[in-house]
Amino acid sequence: MSWLPPYLLQMSEVAPVTVGQADVPDWLFWSVAGPTAVGWTLTYILAIRQAVRDGRVGIPAYLVAVNFAWEFSLGFLLEQTPTQRQINLFWVVFNVVLLYQAFRYGRRDHSALSPRAFTWSLVGVLIWAALMVMAGANEFHDRDGMYTGMIIQVPLSASFLLMLKRRGSSVGQSMYIAVAKFVGSVFAGLTAFIVYPSHLLFLMLVPTYVGLDIAYLVMLRRTMRAEGRPLWAWRPSAAPAAPRAEYGPEPVLSPGGGVRSRSDDATA
Repeated sequence: MSWLPPYLLQMSEVAPVTVGQADVPDWLFWSVAGPTAVGWTLTYILAIRQAVRDGRVGIPAYLVAVNFAWEFSLGFLLEQTPTQRQINLFWVVFNVVLLYQAFRYGRRDHSALSPRAFTWSLVGVLIWAALMVMAGANEFHDRDGMYTGMIIQVPLSASFLLMLKRRGSSVGQSMYIAVAKFVGSVFAGLTAFIVYPSHLLFLMLVPTYVGLDIAYLVMLRRTMRAEGRPLWAWRPSAAPAAPRAEYGPEPVLSPGGGVRSRSDDATA
């Protein structure tokens, strides 16, 4: 094919994904992995608290399902490093609560769906994500979930921006959640850079989701100021009002374990 123009970049001689971990001292690893674990743990706790206060999920419902699938699959189902498994097993405890809140409150962000459609779509995302995480981790031989985790971070960060736009208010959100998530995400990226300096895909994924997190911080701050809501009030007097149409009927669990619909007016 001599007529083809010359290419500009040479393909890597060795696939970066096949290059193992760098020899990183324990103190350096934990200096970045520690804040990652703490940042995400605080994110989960704060999101749970905010959902209880406002009756709206603190993390977008479908991404809660994806996140739960990642932690459960790599904690219980697929071989992982002992260190990562311990962290995943710790996180999954909080994600059980977040997943319950996603089923209970999540349809308020998707009022066009019937209670049954929302419930089964959330279950479908959960199962699909678990299978994809295990297939992807096995494909990359990703024994610490780094590749799959970084890939999930991008839609997760984007979903916070979409959630803020869809609600039209800061209900269910707080600067504390946004900052804790930003810290956890940034240090997760630093962990990836230090442990796998030759993995080029991280050079694209990490700046992408960090940029989205910064945009969310800016937009959330702007929204809260427009509402007159104190940015750092730990116990605000009232949750910001969301547009009435956003709420729709609230799906709740019936005593028999099924899902029924309850309107906001019925709870007034």
